[in-house]
Amino acid sequence: MEYFESDTTVPEIKTSIEIDRSILEEVQEEAEWAIVKKANKDVFWGVKTGGSVNYIPVVHKGVLYFGACDHNFYAVDAETGEELWRFRTKGPLVGDRAALADDIVYFSSFDGLMYAVDIETGKLIWKFNTNSKLFNQIVYRGVVYFGSKDDVFYALNSKTGKELWRFHTKGSIMTPKIYKDNIYFGSWDHNLYVLSLDGKLIWKFTAGDEINWGLAIDENGIYFGSRDHNLYAISHNGKLIWKFSTGGAIISTPLVYENILYFSSYDHNLYAVSTNGEIKWKFKTGNMLYAYPTIYNNKIYFGACDKNFYCLTMAGKLVWKFETNEYETIGIAVYNNMIYFGGWDCKLRCVSANEGELVWEFKTSLSYASECDIDMEFEEKRNIPLASEASDEKEEEKYEEKESREYKDDNDAKYKVDTGYRIKNTYSSGDVE
Repeated sequence: MEYFESDTTVPEIKTSIEIDRSILEEVQEEAEWAIVKKANKDVFWGVKTGGSVNYIPVVHKGVLYFGACDHNFYAVDAETGEELWRFRTKGPLVGDRAALADDIVYFSSFDGLMYAVDIETGKLIWKFNTNSKLFNQIVYRGVVYFGSKDDVFYALNSKTGKELWRFHTKGSIMTPKIYKDNIYFGSWDHNLYVLSLDGKLIWKFTAGDEINWGLAIDENGIYFGSRDHNLYAISHNGKLIWKFSTGGAIISTPLVYENILYFSSYDHNLYAVSTNGEIKWKFKTGNMLYAYPTIYNNKIYFGACDKNFYCLTMAGKLVWKFETNEYETIGIAVYNNMIYFGGWDCKLRCVSANEGELVWEFKTSLSYASECDIDMEFEEKRNIPLASEASDEKEEEKYEEKESREYKDDNDAKYKVDTGYRIKNTYSSGDVE
């Protein structure tokens, strides 16, 4: 038997079979996503440094503002794609759109800091350290509201960055919303929380699993998805109205428009469901979905993990799709009949809204895509049983007047909608400082 030393050239193995390495890469990608979906693991908090743009841009006075995983927050001319300025942080910027108020742009980073920056110059005004990864923020009446990976919801003075109060939960908090002077946000502890503007708990509602991202609200109710595969509709006093079941986790923010809810699921589908829980249609893509859909000029726009960006009619029919090299971002901006969206291929693109033709693309400072790892320390924390999961039997006792209804879409596929009313709400004083 012949052995080779480490400094010896190994003979080349030749074969007449040509291997398409792109196929192997696609198989590997599909296997990785399958593991994530099957194990119900979340790779969000494990996003690493790279050039990817997994951030919803926002447009103000002809300027696009967005963050990227290369640690930079960018200001780019919306017409030309020319960079105006950038602000450097110490971690990836991932998540929902920045907040704008009084010529200040507010954004957060995985470096644990909330930033307030001059909207014209990109110069720092103040920063606030939470020592935890951050995702999203809103500004309302002079206060910046945001949650953190480490289970805390904050309120800061928007001019000074001084902390006003904080509220503790038992799970990560990502995307808050203000409605009629109340603060709404979901948590990875399975609860939807409603707080007053001074941080006092009004009520909370417990879902069957984590509430990862945002929610939609109208006069009829509050709508949000969960990792238990359900879209929930609850009343403004915290009672269950109905829930709609899909084939996968729902982690994106739903959109409510003219009494129809539009939302995506890990089961690869974009759904249209009425605000009373009836299926209208679904549109199937080639991979899991976590995108926020946007409606503009009676068209629906969204990106998908099958590396396509889609435009649909309001009836769920394909108008056009734009093919890219990597997974597409969670949401878009619209300006002057142009659509702006980022992707994992390190680019922010501008395409025409009507035809889906590329107008320009902006490359971030790094040319390699960000990796997404499962944060095992965080997963161990997630998998600790919560008190709300102790007994399915006790959970059933919370409901009365239950009813199941079945609906069919245009393809005769059946969907089950559970309706009911909660007998009681769970109250807690929270932990407000």
